[in-house]
Amino acid sequence: MSPLTALSSAWRQWRPRVDPRAGSRALVTALRSGASLAEALRQAAPVLAKAAVSEAAGRFEGGALALFIVDVRDSLCRQVLEAGAGVQDASLHSALCTVAGNVEGETFVQHLINTTLEASAVYVESMPVEVIDEGRCTRALTVLVHRSLCVLVSRTDGARCLGERSHRVEFIPFPVLGALAGKERR
Repeated sequence: MSPLTALSSAWRQWRPRVDPRAGSRALVTALRSGASLAEALRQAAPVLAKAAVSEAAGRFEGGALALFIVDVRDSLCRQVLEAGAGVQDASLHSALCTVAGNVEGETFVQHLINTTLEASAVYVESMPVEVIDEGRCTRALTVLVHRSLCVLVSRTDGARCLGERSHRVEFIPFPVLGALAGKERR
């Protein structure tokens, strides 16, 4: 084994990893700064992607690329669910649970598979891979999250802000309804 190969394999094992909770903290910070859910996901996408790829690559010991893809998906779901618990807002928590469900959904997973295959220069997810190019996968995942916001978040949920009531929940008080009914009869 050449010294350069030994050095690179040692670096891959002992280099500092990104905190797995960095993405959820970035998402909560963006939401607390007043951004809507869609804007917050767009702002936090690079950190979410970096944390997900780093966490998945840390567990990956070589083998089929599908194992890495599953770990990336699971890490993204976990980060979004942690952000939902961290915002302490019922409507945003519900919206973030929906986003996590959509990350596990068929459409996003297929895009994730195709993106990861392209970033890894592999043709099928069952092909064995020795080393993951984390930088390339992180950039590709960031672009995927930006492109897939329409799959992950509905328009209604995407417009939600922290502490804001949904307009669909507002009702007209009963005394006003009675007054309106009396005016129509006259």
